Amino acid sequence: MLTPEDLLPEFLGTQKTYAPAQPIEGVRVFPLRRFVDDRGLFLELYRNQATHPGSEELARFFSGVEVAQLNYSLVTVNEHIKGLHYHLKQADVWFCPPPFKLKVVLLDLRRNSPTAGKTQVVVLGEGKDAWVYIPAGVAHGYRPLTNPCGLFYLVTRCFDLNDPDEYRIPWDHPAVKELWEVKNE
Repeated sequence: MLTPEDLLPEFLGTQKTYAPAQPIEGVRVFPLRRFVDDRGLFLELYRNQATHPGSEELARFFSGVEVAQLNYSLVTVNEHIKGLHYHLKQADVWFCPPPFKLKVVLLDLRRNSPTAGKTQVVVLGEGKDAWVYIPAGVAHGYRPLTNPCGLFYLVTRCFDLNDPDEYRIPWDHPAVKELWEVKNE
């Protein structure tokens, strides 16, 4: 049996962990049901009430989410990172529509949160059909993994040019810099 001291020091790595990542307090990921047949696919994206069995969970996910504005963003350049920014007055709810794929990076900035200072990564798209609810005080951004790459998102407060509820953190802040990388493991 070997120990790390038995290896060449320039090749020592960190031990890989397979423990599930712990989510940031208040961040919710809701997987969507994809219906596929020989014609294509169908995704039910939003529901304000349950009307039949199987529709309760989607309605429950959006319960209490006041949709104020609906947005769509499309990135058409390579190696671009959108973020990091946060809001004090609004929550965001993000969805990456097919056939795109992106990596969401989250950082909890809320001093009194049980996950203050913690990070979370969520990959969306390419069959991982889900909504991600991002509460106020959680910094967020994304790296496109396809080109082009689309993001469809809801916000709980309309954008106001005279009072923009948007604050920036550098994308390469030490707390998140390594999270943008696409791992080759």
